[in-house]
Amino acid sequence: MLATDLDGTLTKGGEDRVSPTIQKLLRKLKEKGWILILITGREKKYLEKRDDLKNIFDAWVVENGVEIYLPNKNFSQVYTTPEWMKFYNEVLKFPFVEPKKWSILFPPEKTGEIKALTEKLNVQAVFKQNKGVVSVQPSGTDKGLGLIRTLKILNVDGWIVALGDSMVDLDMFKVANFKATVQDAEEAVKKMADYVAEKPDGMGTIEILKKLLKEEF
Repeated sequence: MLATDLDGTLTKGGEDRVSPTIQKLLRKLKEKGWILILITGREKKYLEKRDDLKNIFDAWVVENGVEIYLPNKNFSQVYTTPEWMKFYNEVLKFPFVEPKKWSILFPPEKTGEIKALTEKLNVQAVFKQNKGVVSVQPSGTDKGLGLIRTLKILNVDGWIVALGDSMVDLDMFKVANFKATVQDAEEAVKKMADYVAEKPDGMGTIEILKKLLKEEF
């Protein structure tokens, strides 16, 4: 099984697309029987607009583990509570937040205000800092738990390879049997990785995927 991040791993981030080379390599893994799982902070409605992601992955773990979606079966499982949704609706009143479907992004300097609201509403929340922004999401959700839950939903087990580049990917790394990262990954990720590619972002991922296909790990 391959669990991979999107931005900074399969792509350079932003609106950069998964290259045809990476798409081809992922499909070759799939043909060899690999289960492919995309684990990202992006939300489902955004990913659905991306043609470069269609018909590749068995599952999407979105918003860093809050929702699991099986695109081939149109199955979705969301890990929120009524208490969380009450908090979510309240936090939308802040002008500085960037809402996703289930979670919220905001500037790091506003963490105190968001934490104060969680305490006021007695809501358990997880705060994750990633590349200059902070996300707040329901307690009991992260990329690692999302991966574990996805495997149960798919009813599969086996050797897990995780591919990521940032701190938020470390939860996923803790679940994996083998961890790989790209050359421009954050230092903490490089330290935890079993293999660090010689090249950055998508070019580094090409290097890793080719080695997986050759069974060099």
